Amino acid sequence: YNKWSTYTPEINSVMICYASVYGGTQNCAEILSTKLAQNGIKDIKMYDVSTVHPSYIVSDAFKYSHIVFASTTYNMGIFVNMENLLHDICAHNLQNRKVAIIENGSWAPSCGNLMTEMVSKWKNTEIIGKKILVKSTVKNSNVEELELLAKEIAKTV
Repeated sequence: YNKWSTYTPEINSVMICYASVYGGTQNCAEILSTKLAQNGIKDIKMYDVSTVHPSYIVSDAFKYSHIVFASTTYNMGIFVNMENLLHDICAHNLQNRKVAIIENGSWAPSCGNLMTEMVSKWKNTEIIGKKILVKSTVKNSNVEELELLAKEIAKTV
């Protein structure tokens, strides 16, 4: 309880939360997870926010030191399940974390900026790496960006 009340992570590792509509964002999250493991990160937790109840994810958000949010843009916003999760985490006043953002959008991606805006309100929270933009499906350039992000995350774990 003392760790949770002081927002101190219990696990020095990475939790990846993704919201995928057609599988492109999920593929991106899976590639990042593999790259993190190749960089020596253990105990990586991954959640599909569309199939897992938010209470489990919020609980693990308090446990993990690093969180990656990957979402598709939906109606010029954050995909509804990811948006609800982020609101829930914000309501719990999570802080002292390192966060990375991945957005997916075909013609008008906007969820990355919206997610960054929400996470930026958390106290003592650092955004790691540059926001990665995926346009529908993962391209070779995205794999390179994910590899760089995994290395940047690994340096801070």
